[in-house]
Amino acid sequence: MCQWSKLPGDLLDTIDENLVMYSDKVRVRAVCDSWNSHLQKIPNHRLRQLPWLLQAFKNNKKASHGLFNLLEEQFYLLDLPAEAQGILFIGSSHGWVLTIQDLDINNRALDICLINPLTRAVIQLPPRLAFPDVVEYCVDNVGEEYAMVSDSNDAEGMRDGIHVHFISQIHLLCLIGKIILSSPPSYDDCVVVAIYGEKPRLAYCKCNDKKWMPLMEDNFIAYSDIIFYKRKLYALTAQGRLLFFENISPESKAIEIVSEGPPGRRCFPMYLVECSDGGLLMVCRYVDFFDGEHKDSIVRTIGFGVYKLDQGNSSWIKVKDIGEDMLFLGCNSSMSMSSRNFPGYKGNRIYFTDSPFSYSGKENEQENSDIGVFNLEDGSFEPPSGFKCDPKFLWPPPIWVTPPGPY
Repeated sequence: MCQWSKLPGDLLDTIDENLVMYSDKVRVRAVCDSWNSHLQKIPNHRLRQLPWLLQAFKNNKKASHGLFNLLEEQFYLLDLPAEAQGILFIGSSHGWVLTIQDLDINNRALDICLINPLTRAVIQLPPRLAFPDVVEYCVDNVGEEYAMVSDSNDAEGMRDGIHVHFISQIHLLCLIGKIILSSPPSYDDCVVVAIYGEKPRLAYCKCNDKKWMPLMEDNFIAYSDIIFYKRKLYALTAQGRLLFFENISPESKAIEIVSEGPPGRRCFPMYLVECSDGGLLMVCRYVDFFDGEHKDSIVRTIGFGVYKLDQGNSSWIKVKDIGEDMLFLGCNSSMSMSSRNFPGYKGNRIYFTDSPFSYSGKENEQENSDIGVFNLEDGSFEPPSGFKCDPKFLWPPPIWVTPPGPY
C-alpha cells in the first residue's frame, strides 16, 4: 500500500510547482499533515483563475444570486447582503462587484455599492445623485425629477446660474457606464473611476468620499472604456483615441498616445484589455438589432475586431489571432487569460456578456441574452461551456467576476 505521507519532498515540490489553481494548491496541502508542513505557505498573491459568472435570478419571488464556475461547470448559490436586492451590475474589479440600485421611487439617489460576493462585505460609494452632471433633485417635477447640467442650446431652465434640463430616474440610471478600481478597496491608494453622462465622461472618488469628482472635463471627448494598465489610468474614446493619465486629480490632464482609431466602420462598445504578453489591445464589438418575439428591439453581437497598440508608431494594428489568449469582456474590468493554464480551454477566443443598458430586460425571453464565446479564427459563436441560459437568469445580465484570491 502506498503511503502518501512518505512521498519524496523533491517530487512533492515538483507537483506543487505545476499546480496553477489556488483551489488545487489548497487541496494538495490538505492530503496529510506531512505534506502541509513540507510545502511552503501558499503565496500571498492572486493566482490566475478563470473568471466566474455572477448571476441574479428569482427564487420564490425573491432575488437571489449565484456564481457559475467555468472550470467545474458548476453553479453555486450565494447569500448576498440586503444591499444586493434590486440591483444592476455596473462593474467588477479585483474580486469586487460594483452595483447600482435599480429603479426605486424610495431611493431617489440611486445608491452605488461595492460588494464582495464571497465575504458579503459592502462598501457604500457616493450615489448616482452625487455625480458632477446632477445639479439637484426636484421632488415636485414628477417624471423629470433630476436637473442635469446642460449646454445653453438645449437648456430648459437655470439652477444656481447653471443651464439645466430635466430627466427621469430611468434616464439617469442609464447614464452610468463601467466603473473600475485601481486596486482592492482595502488598499489606501485605491481609486474608483467611472464613465458617466449623456456624453460619456470620467469621474472618480475614494471609498470614503461623499461625491464624485470630474476627471478632465472636455466637451469634445466621449469615452468608451477605461483600464488601469501598468498602474496608470488609460481611457479609450468612442473614436478610438487612446489617452492616459499620470495621476488622478481634478487638475489631471490626459496625455494622448493614439490620435485616431483605425479606418473602417465604427462600433460600440469598445474595450481595452491587457493581453498575456503585456501588450494593450483595443477590441471592437459589432452589434446589430433584430425584432424580438414581442417586436421589441434585440441587441445581438455579430462579431469582434481586435487591434494591438503599436507604441512606437502611436497607432493601432489589426490583429487576426491572439494566440493562446482568452479575453473576458463586458461591464467588468476587461481581462485576459492564457488557455495553456486551463486544460480543455482553447485560446483565440473572446468570452462576452451583456450590458444592462443595451438590453430589453424582458423576462422569459431567452433570445434576449447576448452572452457567448467568439472564435477569432473562424468567426463562429458558441455558449460558454456548461452554461445553460435559463430565462430566469436573464435580468440583470451576468457579469464576469475574478475569484477573490488570498491577500
